[in-house]
Amino acid sequence: MKNGWKRLYGRAEGLLGLDRLTGTFRTFALLHFGFLIFNNLQTVFINTLFFRLTGGADTTLQYNLITYVFNPIGTTLAMYYASKKGSTKAMRLGFFTFILLYAFFLCVMDAAVWFMPAIAFLVSWAGGYYWMGYSIKVPLYTTDENRDVSLSVIGMGTGIVNLMMPTVTGGIISACEGVMENGLLGYYIMFALSIAVALVTVSYLKKLPADQVAFSKVSLIRGFRKTFRNPLMLETVSAECLKGIREGTLAFYLNILLFELIQSEALIGVNTLLTGLFSIFAYWVLGKRLKPATRIRYMTGGVTTMLACTLILFVRMDVATILMFSIINAFFNNFLISPGNGIYYSVVQKTCPTNTESAEFSTVKSFFLDYGRVAGVLLVMLMPKTTHGSIWGILILTVLQYAAVFVSSLAAKRLETYVHQGEPVA
Repeated sequence: MKNGWKRLYGRAEGLLGLDRLTGTFRTFALLHFGFLIFNNLQTVFINTLFFRLTGGADTTLQYNLITYVFNPIGTTLAMYYASKKGSTKAMRLGFFTFILLYAFFLCVMDAAVWFMPAIAFLVSWAGGYYWMGYSIKVPLYTTDENRDVSLSVIGMGTGIVNLMMPTVTGGIISACEGVMENGLLGYYIMFALSIAVALVTVSYLKKLPADQVAFSKVSLIRGFRKTFRNPLMLETVSAECLKGIREGTLAFYLNILLFELIQSEALIGVNTLLTGLFSIFAYWVLGKRLKPATRIRYMTGGVTTMLACTLILFVRMDVATILMFSIINAFFNNFLISPGNGIYYSVVQKTCPTNTESAEFSTVKSFFLDYGRVAGVLLVMLMPKTTHGSIWGILILTVLQYAAVFVSSLAAKRLETYVHQGEPVA
C-alpha cells in the first residue's frame, strides 16, 4: 500500500514538475504561499472597501496610485536593511509591518478613507521588505534549468490561493453585511484572520537556511549606474516598466468595474475563484511546455489573445462579459508575466553574482516596474468616466505590451551570449 502511494505521489510530482525543485526551494515556496494567503485576504477586498465607503472608484484609484509611488521607496529601504541583516530578516520585518497594518485597519475601519495615504504607505513599506527578500532568494534557490518550472509552481500556488481565499472571504463579507449598520463586520473578521495567518507564517522563516550576508555596502546610485551602463540590464528593467503599465492597473481594475455593476463582495469572490482556476491551468501549461527558447513566443501569443478579447468589450459590457474577460485575462496574462519573470531572474543570475548586486538590481527594477504601474493608473484616471472610456483605457494598456515583448526579446537574445563583465561591487 505504501509503495502504491509512493508511486502515485511520484507521478503527481512529475505531472506538476515538483520533482525538478530543490528541497530549499520547496521550503521557500511553502513560506511564500503562507504570505500569499494572509496578503490575499486584504488585497482583493481593500479596493471594494474604499468603493463601499465612498460610493465611487476615485479613492480606490488614488490608493493604488499612492501605493505604487511609495513601493520603490520601501524597496530601497529594504535593500539597505537586507544588506546588513540579510534577506530573511528583511522578510520578517515585512511580515511584522503587515501585522501592524492589519491591526491599524481594525482600529480605523470606519474612517479608513481619511487614513488612506497612511495605509498605502504601510502597504508599500511592508511589501518592499518582503519582496526584496523574495527577489534575493529566488535566484539563490533556483538555476536556469529549473527556474521556469519553479516559477510556474509559485504561479500555481498563487492561483490556488486566489481560488480559495477571495471566495471564502467574499462570502463571509456578504453574509455579514446586514449584521452591523455600516455592513463592515465581514471586513473586521477578514483583517483579524489576516493577523492570525501572518503570525503563523512568520514563524516558518526559521526553516530557511541561514543567510550569507555580504559585507560590501549597497548603493542605489551604483545600482542605477550599472543598470544604465549594461544594455542587458537596462532592457530587462525597461520591459518590467512596460509590463507594469498594464499589470498594475488590471490587478484591481476589473474587480472595480464588476463592483460598479453589482455591489456584491460575493460576486468578486466568484470572479476571483474563476480567474484562480484558469491561472492555475495556465501555470501548469507553462510549467510543462515553457523553455528559455520559447519565452518570447508565449509572450507574443498571450498579448495578441488579450488584445483580441479586449475588443469584445466594445460590443457588450455587462457582468457576463467582464467575468469572461477576467478569465481570459487570468489565463493569457501569465503567458506574458511568467516568461518575463524567467528572463528577469536569468539576467539577475548572470549579471549579479553577489547578493549585494542582486539587491541593488532588484531595487532598480522596483522603480521601473512601479512607476510603470503609476503610468497605467494615471492613464485610466485620465480616460473619460464612461463605459467606453474604461474599455479604451484597457485597450491602450494592452497594445503597449507589444513594446514589452519587443524589449524582452532584445534582452533574451543578448542573454544567450552574455558573459559577466566582472565589475567591482565595493
